[in-house]
Amino acid sequence: MHSKESKILALAAALLSSAAAFAADRPALQCLAVAETRQLIADRRLGDPFALMQAASLAAHAEPINARLCRDDDELVYEISLLRRDGRVVRIYLDAATGKPHAGHKER
Repeated sequence: MHSKESKILALAAALLSSAAAFAADRPALQCLAVAETRQLIADRRLGDPFALMQAASLAAHAEPINARLCRDDDELVYEISLLRRDGRVVRIYLDAATGKPHAGHKER
């Protein structure tokens, strides 16, 4: 298997596996404006939201819709929205610094 294919499969497994349970009393994410997002990406050298959205799209076999940078307490998280083939919109949460699934949120 090619290295690129194995990385995509590994990402798919990580994205589709269950993350830590999302507590009902946990405050909602505070998503940022575009200008603030650009500034934080540059200042903190965060992952490229377009590249992460494309990778998530390939891994989940879904069409990319949107990527937003959000605050979760002191952490920065990308909320990636994807349209599955069955018409369902799913949201995947990735740590903005590492690009890995965010432990505090699960796919919904």
